[in-house]
Amino acid sequence: MQVILTGLHGDACEDSVAQGLALYFHVKQVSMVRQGDNDSPWALIEVADSYERVWSVCNQLRGVFHRGKAIHLYIPLHQEDVFHDLEPHQRIDIA
Repeated sequence: MQVILTGLHGDACEDSVAQGLALYFHVKQVSMVRQGDNDSPWALIEVADSYERVWSVCNQLRGVFHRGKAIHLYIPLHQEDVFHDLEPHQRIDIA
């Protein structure tokens, strides 16, 4: 599953992002995107966690600052490799 992280500083790198988020996610890969403002890169993070876990962490880290900048975690829509902790009979399907 993928997560987008914004609010980084220009000196952020793949290793520092992976290490910083290792407490919250099972980070598989981090790709830095530096087009645009060099002082505000963002990261595309590949994690091996369920959608429910990722949603919980994104909500938990809402409003958190890192070195004076607010970080934001986004879950991109339409991901193919998303798995859930819940069994199908535990979900609510509203028509």
